Amino acid sequence: MMDEFGRFLDATPAITGEAKEAARTRLLQAIREPVPTPPMPLPRRRRPHLAWRLALAASVALAVSAGVLAVRGDEQPATTPVASVQELGDKAARSAETDPYETTPSPGRWLYVKQTIAPLRKEPEPEVDRDKRITLETWHSLDGKQIALDDGRGKLVIEEYGPGITAADLDKAPVTPEEMIARIGASVDATPVTEFDDADATRQERIFRTISRLLGEQPLVADVRAALFRALPMIEGVSVKQDAIDAAGRHGVAFHYAGAWERLEIIVSAQDYRFLGTYGESVADRTFNPPGGATRTVKAGTPLVWSARMTAKVVDKPGDQP
Repeated sequence: MMDEFGRFLDATPAITGEAKEAARTRLLQAIREPVPTPPMPLPRRRRPHLAWRLALAASVALAVSAGVLAVRGDEQPATTPVASVQELGDKAARSAETDPYETTPSPGRWLYVKQTIAPLRKEPEPEVDRDKRITLETWHSLDGKQIALDDGRGKLVIEEYGPGITAADLDKAPVTPEEMIARIGASVDATPVTEFDDADATRQERIFRTISRLLGEQPLVADVRAALFRALPMIEGVSVKQDAIDAAGRHGVAFHYAGAWERLEIIVSAQDYRFLGTYGESVADRTFNPPGGATRTVKAGTPLVWSARMTAKVVDKPGDQP
């Protein structure tokens, strides 16, 4: 994977010198998925969107801003806890039905997304630093097939990128929670597992991960977003975390899934139940072999991803800001 990333950097004239080295050291940070060790070697296949994930890593290595944000985990929840994951799904769905940035997918406009994420503590280990933040700005085409971001030198790069299923795929009638599960499940089944994936992840976990990406990165019409929230409680193993905190320190409520290796959270506001961000943490000790590095062990309880979506607005073209 590092070889592929190196080829990407070498082919990008705007990224040179020390910037290349910085990008390499921050590769895992933007990929935002732990680097697992499969139980046995798997065939090397390139995901359709892998090239852009590498480009995303380069951009985040040259992040538009950085800083420290102290988050206190002992603060009290802002509202009364929800009774069940079904109630949470329904409240989030009803909020999504009136979400102001939702719009009919169009090839001519873009969704601007600004995120705050926690960076890696020490590359190539996958632990993120709870006390530091970087900002990432991206533009997603409203047909759900492209993404644009700054290459770190003021030039926008546009590439094909997506979670394997588009907003248009999900917007075909009937738009129901059952259809969301069926269509995303079919996409998951059709995507080969590679060395870049967690080979131990269940089908349910992969569906949960895909919904998380769709909610955070894709321009979805209100009916689709609502159906996705109502679909989350239908995934076996999904529960509620009553007080979850995103990377900006905002308290919310989370859809929670615990896999064999990582527990995942999709965090929504405790006030209006709109999407806030994600959190991921290891739940078991695991040994992995990073490319070109020594064998390392990640302990249970290690934070692996922490994000907060700060802005999501429809704009006319990549580079526009609301």
